[in-house]
Amino acid sequence: MKISSINFKYIKKTYKWIIFLIFIIILIIIGLFLWARQPLANAKNQAKDIAEQKGKIVKFDKFFMSDLNRTYYTVQGKDKNKNENYVIIDKKTGNINIVPLKGTISQNSAMKTANSKTKINKLISTAPTMFNNKPAWVVSYFDYKNKLCYVTVDLRNGKVIQSISNV
Repeated sequence: MKISSINFKYIKKTYKWIIFLIFIIILIIIGLFLWARQPLANAKNQAKDIAEQKGKIVKFDKFFMSDLNRTYYTVQGKDKNKNENYVIIDKKTGNINIVPLKGTISQNSAMKTANSKTKINKLISTAPTMFNNKPAWVVSYFDYKNKLCYVTVDLRNGKVIQSISNV
């Protein structure tokens, strides 16, 4: 009788330690995830500050990041006159381009254009960017062969500027 009660206490203590260790591992994983996302969160905050100061954006709607030839951060939002704009920021130089949404193609249209070029199997991202000093959408995705592809679409007229397949 004493042996079974000792085994039960030992088992109970072991389970408590196992639960404690699982809890610690979960906390470490959450911490690592948050730590890994910190640079993107900082970039987003800096881009919003720049869009507010230089682009006169007062209401923020979306944040995009593109990294094909250069890294660009884009903030979509409205100015004080309720005009909707993209503020495209060059990460390296800090130069900004303000592009009114009126007269541009939508993100969905850019994806459809890319999909008509090469069928999209898994979309990675679609973001406004600058390409040859012109505003454009860069659509990155995996095709049906699981090859990485990029299609750059003119933001204003929707024509394909560049297509890179099978990267």
